[in-house]
Amino acid sequence: MSTTNPYITDLGRAPYELAHLMRTLPVSMPVGHVMTTEERQKAQAAIAHASNANYALMAGMEAIGNILFAAVTNENFPPKEETLSSIAALITHMAVEAQVMQETQSDLQSNLDVDAERAARVQPHKKAAK
Repeated sequence: MSTTNPYITDLGRAPYELAHLMRTLPVSMPVGHVMTTEERQKAQAAIAHASNANYALMAGMEAIGNILFAAVTNENFPPKEETLSSIAALITHMAVEAQVMQETQSDLQSNLDVDAERAARVQPHKKAAK
């Protein structure tokens, strides 16, 4: 039976949702800590939001690139210098933001993987103690 993650919300605002979730998760997990179900769901939702935001950034940059290539054949090209400068700054910022999304996604996935290993080691001990 598949359950939905209550923390995967408002996919169109993935960067905002990611930042919100990151503020609600512990900054670091103590050694040996096994995440609660809620922490795991939040981390999984943050990974999904990072992935969605990264996809939107990459698709947007690709679209801007395609438009710029088409503009090169336009007789009114190039536009004003500040227009190109603004586009360059935007693309640079989007690339940096995409890198942050990739690193966040990777770091959270690594934390979930370590947590799953911890949970697997703790689970047999809980059953034996009963």
